[in-house]
Amino acid sequence: MKRLGIVLGSLVLTAALGAPRLASAAESTYVTAGAGGTYPAGTSFSGIDVQGVELGFGSEIGPDGSGLGNFTAVLRGVTALGEARPISIQGHVLAGSRSAVNVAVLSGTASLDLGDGLPPAPDIPFVATLVRDAATGQGTVALVVAGADLPAATLDEGSLSIQTVPAEPLEDVAPAVVADAAP
Repeated sequence: MKRLGIVLGSLVLTAALGAPRLASAAESTYVTAGAGGTYPAGTSFSGIDVQGVELGFGSEIGPDGSGLGNFTAVLRGVTALGEARPISIQGHVLAGSRSAVNVAVLSGTASLDLGDGLPPAPDIPFVATLVRDAATGQGTVALVVAGADLPAATLDEGSLSIQTVPAEPLEDVAPAVVADAAP
């Protein structure tokens, strides 16, 4: 009987190892970027013409949809007088999802500095939808900041990474032995 259990256990293990690997609930997704890109002509945010974006972030999407990490985007804005006006979005990732191998969505709250000399506005909601092009390592980013939708910017410098990393196995820990306190 014991031998049958060992044979069945070996068969189940062999089948599991040979089966295609599916994402388990214990895996996290890591999304990182150091990239820049351009917006379509006519893109604007808060009355400022926006020509491009620079991204720098590292974040983790937990198996439960939670998020952790930082998100920074600088919109390369230009005033009506032709002066550069960087618009800074510096946020904390609080949630995320991954709907496809090459698509991740990060959301959270950020400070928004319109570059106009006024203090940054705190606790502004943001959502970043990132699509990675496997051939170039770049892709697109679509932002929603304070309820304003920006069209997808095409990333044309740097890189974007979206990858799932399996959870590390728990170590086998021997139970602690408690010494008898009696004399």
